Amino acid sequence: MVLASFVGVLVASILGLFLLFMLIGIVSSSISSITATSEMVKVKPNSILRIMLDEPVRERTQSDISTSLTAVSVVHSIGLNDILKAIDHAADDPNIKLIYLDLSVLSAGLAHIEEIRNALERFKESGKPVIAYGDNYSQQAYYLATVADKIYLNPFGSASLNGMSAEIMFYKGLLDRLKIEMQVLRHGKFKSAVEPFTADRMSAENREQYLTFINTVWGHITEQIAVARQIEPAQLQRLMNTLGLESAQQSLDNGLVDGLMYKDGLLDALCELTGIASDGKLQMVDVADYGFSSYKQAIGRDKIAVVYADGDITMGKSEKNITAWNYANILRQIRHDNMVKAVVFRVNSPGGSAQASEIIARELSLLQAKKPVVVSMSNYAASGGYWISMPSDKIIVNPVSLTGSIGVFGLVPNFQKTLNHHLGITTEVVRSNTSADYPSVTRSLTTRERDAMQESIEFFYSQFVEKVAESRELSREQVDELGQGRIWSGIDAVRLGLADELGGLTEAIAAAAELAELAELGFYRTVEYPTVSNPFEQLLRSLMKGGMSIETPLPDEISALEHLYNEVKESDVYARLPYEIRIKN
Repeated sequence: MVLASFVGVLVASILGLFLLFMLIGIVSSSISSITATSEMVKVKPNSILRIMLDEPVRERTQSDISTSLTAVSVVHSIGLNDILKAIDHAADDPNIKLIYLDLSVLSAGLAHIEEIRNALERFKESGKPVIAYGDNYSQQAYYLATVADKIYLNPFGSASLNGMSAEIMFYKGLLDRLKIEMQVLRHGKFKSAVEPFTADRMSAENREQYLTFINTVWGHITEQIAVARQIEPAQLQRLMNTLGLESAQQSLDNGLVDGLMYKDGLLDALCELTGIASDGKLQMVDVADYGFSSYKQAIGRDKIAVVYADGDITMGKSEKNITAWNYANILRQIRHDNMVKAVVFRVNSPGGSAQASEIIARELSLLQAKKPVVVSMSNYAASGGYWISMPSDKIIVNPVSLTGSIGVFGLVPNFQKTLNHHLGITTEVVRSNTSADYPSVTRSLTTRERDAMQESIEFFYSQFVEKVAESRELSREQVDELGQGRIWSGIDAVRLGLADELGGLTEAIAAAAELAELAELGFYRTVEYPTVSNPFEQLLRSLMKGGMSIETPLPDEISALEHLYNEVKESDVYARLPYEIRIKN
């Protein structure tokens, strides 16, 4: 016992020291990070603001904990919110001479690219140039590059434009092999969220809606490219259809780029533009460093709350995704905050639980009764994402947003044959009532259970249509025609009355200020919700939950099934997009 006690104390001491070193490491890392940032943002005259989006662009800036057995570090990732602020501030910053777009690698959603492009258009009004360079340009990167005054390309690179496509992964063959029965009920002929699990190819209705969406979005993009590069749209389409833009020289000959050069040549050109010798040192500041503390938040008593609803909509109170409990509390808190004069509800969601969507929408409607609410739609604001957008005074949507999808479905998998055939497991249930175990994932639905679920789906769809009709001042027949689960681009959403105008987060904040009669005063500040946890809180929360773990990425097929299982556990009626859509653009 003495030996056991001694070993226990020794192990506890070692673990305590380990945790202490981790805390010291994160404190040191944070202090170093803050110190480095404060030094880097001391912008000198004739500086260049470099925008390189090689890390995924999120809705808002976050600081994440990166841990290992030997080190704890803080990883900053700049969000769209601070990128837009940085660009707008740089236009008035006398120390910023120009913006350099480093686009060899680009990791951002199409709606995010659209908003950054619009911010750069505003920047150019200051008379300062924008220069773009890439070793290669993806289609998204090239679209962003066309806002630049000059576009340069590596002589051995390419700026190929081939068009836009959507790819949906189907799992029916896998499910058949595993002997998993998918029991599906839905309302909406276009409600394709269930197709990956029930079919091995697109239905005619699904193909129609995606073809319409892709043609509208790609038409917008090519129109902007044609205008920016002064190319006839028909000529641009011909080059794409014949793969006539595969080499750097072809891109130059057809006017897509202004010059071919290596990186050293680009740096020489930047030296010339900033008025220093070619062998001199460029004063270059990255947008992430510039954005953290180079500009100050406006000071004022009146506030505009920007609420970011990013992810799947679920029940519960987890900090991940858009959970009904968390967001209901946030919206309730804002409603009772007298200093908040207006709200921007920023939605980036493919939907999720229909019940959770209604809980959030209810709180938003109570908030709208007291204060102006403007919805800003990002990459996705569809199905449940559209449901939570309805209680608003104005909906501002990005031209390339995917929205609509007004429809609901139910999905209950049956793993009975899977367990029996592959694992030799059988189940037996003792019930007090006929459907005491409903819904069960180890047996088929009975006729009455299927009818009950269909009744629930019809109720949710009816409520969805009624709420859209009321909020958008349309007839139920009009909404039903636009609904049926069909997706729409932001451009079509405005045309059809599902949204009010095209724009992004910047325009939404301006609209909220105008509705709250703050625009003329210009003396207000924005506050963001939910509150982002700082690195110390992240670490402590991780330790309190039992330590840190290393997660191994799962194959796409298994990940999708895991996602499905997690959702089935908490809800049987969904208002969401298909589980896996890959849009090549």
